[in-house]
Amino acid sequence: MNYENFKTGHDKASKFTAEQYGTKVSVEVDHSDMDLDEVMDAFQTLIIGMGYHENSFKNWVIDRADEYRETDAEELKEKLEAWKFEDEDYAGQFEDWKKETPFEDRYLATQEDEDEFSKDGGFDGKPHFEWGDEPEDDNLFEGDEWFANDNLKEANERYKKEVKKMNTKKRNNKN
Repeated sequence: MNYENFKTGHDKASKFTAEQYGTKVSVEVDHSDMDLDEVMDAFQTLIIGMGYHENSFKNWVIDRADEYRETDAEELKEKLEAWKFEDEDYAGQFEDWKKETPFEDRYLATQEDEDEFSKDGGFDGKPHFEWGDEPEDDNLFEGDEWFANDNLKEANERYKKEVKKMNTKKRNNKN
């Protein structure tokens, strides 16, 4: 395949042609750098031009998508089954280790390890760790004040006046 055309021929027209029962159908697009949507639109035009109904094409696309989903789901299921067996092997290794390793030789947390954590997962006010020596500043916006822009205030007043005018006109038109 000549890949040089892909580098230099992007501004040339693309042409798709199909022939069936002696009838030739062509679709031409004025450029070559087409995305997949444009290519599929060209194929749809060819298929309809060959005499198939538009609904037949749509149903085929839906059926093919269902096939892809089923195939993907089957492949995923196979992978999950393989992983499941790997997990069972791993679990078996852990059980073997537990049988072979006396309880005393397994890691046990020391009192220092236990003291590092609070009993309720950190909700008693004692943090699990400290970021620094100084407590965090809870008021991040201290000293910052927000003032409405004068232009915004004026625009709001003009808006309110216009709304009043419109409501008055509506009432007058109803009467």
